[in-house]
Amino acid sequence: MTISLEETFNLAVQNHKKNNLKIAENLYNEILKKNPNYVGALNNLGILYNQFGNNQKAMDCYEKAILINPNHVDAHNNLGILYNQFGNNQKAIECYEKAILINPNHVDSRNNLGNIFKKLGKNKKAIDCYEKAIQINPNHVDAQNNLGILYNQFGNNQKAINCYDKVI
Repeated sequence: MTISLEETFNLAVQNHKKNNLKIAENLYNEILKKNPNYVGALNNLGILYNQFGNNQKAMDCYEKAILINPNHVDAHNNLGILYNQFGNNQKAIECYEKAILINPNHVDSRNNLGNIFKKLGKNKKAIDCYEKAIQINPNHVDAQNNLGILYNQFGNNQKAINCYDKVI
C-alpha cells in the first residue's frame, strides 16, 4: 500500500514535532523526490536544516519555496529568521515586511520584525510591531513578553506588568 504525498508530509511533520529529525528529513526528501515543487516540504526541510545548523541548505530550501510560490508567507518569515541569525538586519526586515505584505495577520512576522527593530534601537517601531501582533492575537506570548520588556526598559511599569500578567 502506497501512502499519498499528503500523508507522508503529515508523518514528516509529526516526526519533526517529536524531534525525530533524521526520520523527518528522510520523509521530506522522499516527498521532494516525487514532487520537487512541494512547497510545504521545502519550507519544513529548511526549518530542519536550520535546526541542524546547515544554514546554506536551509536558505536554498526557503528560496526555492519562494521561487515556486512567491506568496508563501512562512518561507519569507523563515528566511528572515535565517538572515537575522547571520546579522543581516536589512535582509531580515525585507523578508518580514514581505510576509506581512502577503498576510497582514501573520503574527510571527510582526513579532520578528519587532525584534529586529528592538535590536536596532528603533523602539517605537518595535512597540508598534508588538502591539499589532497582540491586536491580531492577544495570546501571542512572545509579543506580549517582548512588549513588556520594552515598557519595562522605559520605566512604564504598569504597562510592563500588564504584559507580563498576560504572559503568565
